[in-house]
Amino acid sequence: MKQPQIPVKMLTTLTIFMVFLCVGSYLLSPKWQAVRAEYQRQRDPLHQFASQQTPEAQLQALQDKIRANPQNSEQWALLGEYYLWQNDYSNSLLAYRQALQLRGENAELYAALATVLYYQASQHMTVQARAMIDKALALDSNEITALMLLASDAFMQANYAQAIELWQKVMDLNSPRINRTQLVESINMAKLLQRRSD
Repeated sequence: MKQPQIPVKMLTTLTIFMVFLCVGSYLLSPKWQAVRAEYQRQRDPLHQFASQQTPEAQLQALQDKIRANPQNSEQWALLGEYYLWQNDYSNSLLAYRQALQLRGENAELYAALATVLYYQASQHMTVQARAMIDKALALDSNEITALMLLASDAFMQANYAQAIELWQKVMDLNSPRINRTQLVESINMAKLLQRRSD
């Protein structure tokens, strides 16, 4: 006896239909969307440089930590630094002042306040900024941020000898907070400009 044969056309159509059904259901699944998103992320030439946290997420995380422990002066200082990098000087000042109020007299915080005031005044040394620097240096004569701010201002005012002296003092401190290569470049630039002005 002869077995009934399924027509070749019907078998082909059924096979194609099954393939389309499988592919279609895969494309509609969330897994495909995740694979596609990852593929697009990998194709982005800047994917390795992308920040893990957006500035908004960083701000939210800092604010959450402060809400959890409002007496933590370090978190207030980090918030001040965050706002400084965002060029939001008024909020930066508020955060640094809160940190100072919680921590008490502190050379680093006075120097940070001076930095905010300096940039808020478009890189001009105001009376208030200078007063903060003086307080910082009275507490710690080697406070790096205060010395760097004075050196930068001296350089901006074409007082190259003063800038060189201050940068050299900072370099001699051998602090891990400084970038020696950048300091050497700054000193060399100041020396070059000093020779040109003589």
